[in-house]
Amino acid sequence: GYLVALIIICVMQFLIYANRMQRLRKKMANDASQLLALQNEVDSLQKNRTQIRFEHQIFEEFLLRPNFDEAMKLLLKRFVPRPENAFGAWLEKRDDVFIWSHFRGLSSHELRPIPLADEWFREFDHREFHILDETDLKHSFLYNYIPTADRRRLKQLFLFPVRHENEITGMLITTALYPAGTAFEERISLALRLLNGLEGHFHHSQEMRLQQTQLKTTQEVLELRGIADRHGSSIREVVDEYLSCLIRQVKTERALITFSHDENYREIRSVQRVGITPIDNQRERWDQDERRLIKIAAHRRRKMVLDPAELDVYGFSAPFKHVLILPMTPREKTFGTVCLMRHDQTAFTEEERRHAEWAVEYLSEILRRNLDQATMELLATCDPLTGLLNRRVFEETLEREFVKSRSREKSCSLMMIDLDHFKSINDTFGHQMGDEVLRQVAETLKRNLDGEELLQKALVARYGGEEMSVILPCLSSSEALAVAENIRQKIESMQLEFKGMSCPVTASIGVASYPLFADSAEHLIECADKALYRAKSGGRNQVRLFSPREDILQEN
Repeated sequence: GYLVALIIICVMQFLIYANRMQRLRKKMANDASQLLALQNEVDSLQKNRTQIRFEHQIFEEFLLRPNFDEAMKLLLKRFVPRPENAFGAWLEKRDDVFIWSHFRGLSSHELRPIPLADEWFREFDHREFHILDETDLKHSFLYNYIPTADRRRLKQLFLFPVRHENEITGMLITTALYPAGTAFEERISLALRLLNGLEGHFHHSQEMRLQQTQLKTTQEVLELRGIADRHGSSIREVVDEYLSCLIRQVKTERALITFSHDENYREIRSVQRVGITPIDNQRERWDQDERRLIKIAAHRRRKMVLDPAELDVYGFSAPFKHVLILPMTPREKTFGTVCLMRHDQTAFTEEERRHAEWAVEYLSEILRRNLDQATMELLATCDPLTGLLNRRVFEETLEREFVKSRSREKSCSLMMIDLDHFKSINDTFGHQMGDEVLRQVAETLKRNLDGEELLQKALVARYGGEEMSVILPCLSSSEALAVAENIRQKIESMQLEFKGMSCPVTASIGVASYPLFADSAEHLIECADKALYRAKSGGRNQVRLFSPREDILQEN
C-alpha cells in the first residue's frame, strides 16, 4: 500500500511540475513576443525619426528657396543626379500649350511645346500621379514630344500633375524617383509631398510672371505707339524704326514689310527689310525665299506660323527656322504683309504672337487713320529688285538737296552710273544673272557709301534700267570724283560667277557738281549725264567729271 501511495505522490508532483513549466514557457514566450514587439516599435520610431529628419532636411532644401525656379532646378538635380542615365522635366501651362520650363537630361534643341488636349485629362482622371511603362509610353500623347535621342531611356515614366481649380497647370515628369534606395511607396509619397509644398511657390510665380508680362507688354506697346505717333519723320523712317523695335521685342533677327496694289502680289510696290543682312553668297537665296514668303502670304491671306517642318515642306533654304506671317488690314486697294523671321529653333510663344499681331494691326490703323492715298504711295519708294530708292524719290530728293545747298551756300554733287555692256550680260547669262548683277552693284554702292561719315547723307537710287544715281550733299567736285573712282574700282573687283563661268562687271560714271557747273537740279542731272556719255564713249570703265569746255567742243 505504501508503495502505491508513494507512486501516486510522485506522479502528482510530476504533473504539478510539468504544469508549472508549461506555464513558465508560455510566460517566457509571451514576454519574448512583447519584447520583440517593443523592439520593432522602437526600431520603427527610430526609422520614422530618421526619415522625418531626412524629409525635414529635404523640405528645407527645396521649400526655403527664394523662388520656384531655383527650387525646381534643385529638385530635378536630386531626381536626376546622372543625366546620361535618366531625365526629368517640369512642364508649365502657358496659354494653350505646355512648355518645357525646366529640364535635365533632355536634348533641348528638339523640345517642342505640347498642345493642350483632352488627353491630359483623360489620362489622369484626377489621379495624384500616373505611371507609364514602356508599352503604355508608345501609345501616350507625350511620346512624340520627347526628343528622339532620349526615348531609349524610357523604361518607365512617372507623371505628377499640379492642379489649380481642377485644371492642370504644371507637371513633373521623370524617369527616376528620389531618394534612391528607399521603398517605392516612400519615394512616391515624398514626391507628392514635395510637389504639394512647392504648389504655392508655383502659383505665386505664375502670378508674378503674369504681372511682369503685362508690365512688359504695356511698356512695349507704349514704345511702339511713341514711334508710330512721332511727327516730323518720313513714313519710311517711321516704318523702319517701328519694325526694328518690333523684332527686338519679339526676339527675331529679321523682318520685311511689303505693299502692293494687287491682292495676289503680282506687282510688289515696295519691300522694306530690317534686321540682320545676309553675306554676299547668301543674298540671292535669301531674296528668293523672302519673295516666296510673300507669295505664300498672298495665297493664304491669313495669319500663318511656319515651323521648321513646314518650311522644309515649302522648300525654303534660308537660315530662318520659324516665320510669323501677318497680313495688314487693306485700305483703298493697298495690301500689306509683315513677315517676322527667327533664326533659332525657339518657336514663337503665344504672348509673342499676340503682341506681333497687335503691333501689325496698330501700324495698319495708323496708316488708315492718318494717311491718305497719296501718302500711302510714299511707302512705295523702293525699287523692288535692288532695294534702292526709285527715280521719283531721287528727283524729289535732289530738288530738296539743291535748294538746301543753294540757301546754305554749300556744294552738292551728283554721280550717274551706268553698267557697261549690260545687254550682253543678259544675252550671255540670262536675265536672272542680269538681275543678280544689279542687286550686287546696288549692295556695293550702299556698303561703300554707308561706311564713311562724310557720305552718311548720300542717297542711292535706281535711275532706270542698268543706270543708278548717287546724290552727294556737301561734297565738292574733287571729293565726289574720288568717291566715284573708289566705287568704280569696287564694282570692277566684284567676283560674280554663273554656272562656272566668270561674269565681269564694270561701270562708267559721270560726275557733276553745284555750284561749279549747274544752276538747277535738272541742269545738274543733265551735266552728270553728259559726263557719263563721255565716260562711255571714251572707252568705258572710267570716271569723267563734267567739263563745260568739253561740252562746247562737243556741240561744235
